[in-house]
Amino acid sequence: MAGFKLKMATQHGEKIAKEYGFDAFPIVPKYIAEKEEIIIQAKPPEMDGVSGALIFSNDEVILIYSQQHNNAGFENFSIAHELGHYFLEGHPEEIRKQGGTHLSRSNFVEGSSIELEADHFASGLLMPSHLVREFLSERQVGLDGIIALAEKAHCSRTAAAIRAAECSEYPMAIVMSKGDEIAYAFMTDNFKSLGKLAFLRKGIALPVSATRTFNENPDNILNIERTSSETTLADWFDGSGQIVLDEEIIGLGKYGYTLTVLSSEELLIDPDDDYDEDAGSEESWTPRFAYGR
Repeated sequence: MAGFKLKMATQHGEKIAKEYGFDAFPIVPKYIAEKEEIIIQAKPPEMDGVSGALIFSNDEVILIYSQQHNNAGFENFSIAHELGHYFLEGHPEEIRKQGGTHLSRSNFVEGSSIELEADHFASGLLMPSHLVREFLSERQVGLDGIIALAEKAHCSRTAAAIRAAECSEYPMAIVMSKGDEIAYAFMTDNFKSLGKLAFLRKGIALPVSATRTFNENPDNILNIERTSSETTLADWFDGSGQIVLDEEIIGLGKYGYTLTVLSSEELLIDPDDDYDEDAGSEESWTPRFAYGR
């Protein structure tokens, strides 16, 4: 049921983007908020540790978003996340029951159901599935495509990575880590089919290939600009064979996380194969966040 609600949240975000006339990147969440007559304000410095807030005050709705990272993509995602709390069924009522103010920690770092639904709404709003698939089909497999998607969609690299893995027509896994430990991971269905893959849970150590990169940058782990090397399924997933993969790592700076993308152009699906948007079970579109989301 949780996965179903996340899928519905994503689809509702896509629906709102379409209703407001967006049929190409970038979708502009500020425009949607303004059309809804929502008051938009930058987060004051004293609101530390949150990415934004939605406040229902009498007949007014106030949306507060974070500028602390000086990153337009993160700001867009923060605004889109708060719009999720505004548009998603049951969210305004829940916020009003809590006193009318809701503080958010968006960008897939908070495990509560209401926050996850808003995150997935934001992903769907900023990156509708058909636009993502069309865009990625013309880009290089892996991290290059993710970075290009984040820039084109004006969103965070974290959100772009997760959305790429959700929509990708080629096998890919993304791993978010903090220090030398895994925070969460997500694999496409066709990546899972490559072998019997052990689940990458929160807190387990990164494999030697990835740890080596961090050891080579001990004073600058969070600002690793870009590294690339070869790895295998067996390096990351016990007992899964020696399929060779590209291992691309990039630091996410102030966010405190590092993104690893595992993919290979050698594993590309025939582009002439028909894509079935509804194929697969609930697992095919539910991110396997390692800490129980």
